[in-house]
Amino acid sequence: MAGLALAGCTGGGPETPAATSAPQPPLGAEPLVPRTQPQFQADLDGLRGRVVVVNFWASWCGPCREEMPALEEASKAYAAAGRPVTVIGVDASDVRSEAAKFLAEVGVTYPTVYDQAGLRGGVAASWTVTGLPQTWFVARDGSRAGRIGGRLTVDDLRTRVDELLAGS
Repeated sequence: MAGLALAGCTGGGPETPAATSAPQPPLGAEPLVPRTQPQFQADLDGLRGRVVVVNFWASWCGPCREEMPALEEASKAYAAAGRPVTVIGVDASDVRSEAAKFLAEVGVTYPTVYDQAGLRGGVAASWTVTGLPQTWFVARDGSRAGRIGGRLTVDDLRTRVDELLAGS
């Protein structure tokens, strides 16, 4: 029993059997839903027909903290206009409790994913993210349609999303 109690405190990575076999809540069901790369890809596959903005961030990253309100603003604006756009935040290589605190402070309402392995073999690494923040754009057909490295502005975000919406 002591071994089981200790195993629960180690914060095992995404390769642990419990992490891969346990059913995960759906994207957006709660902040910081844990995901492996295959789980995240399944989430994206379910969003075909929509433009998806995937923002890789961490609570310890200053530029990430600065751009988060712009992402929230754009997410709400596209939703209010009925546009087929989904913003997803991917918290990479971060302390989950600090990330949750920051999301609550900013009032983020769009779905967020917790990527424990992050830049060291997690979802972020599979997207070739080597620094934060980084924002990827996914076209309606599910293909990756470009990225912006570093802090992005509302104008950068809207320009790219509007191009993808017009091209579909």
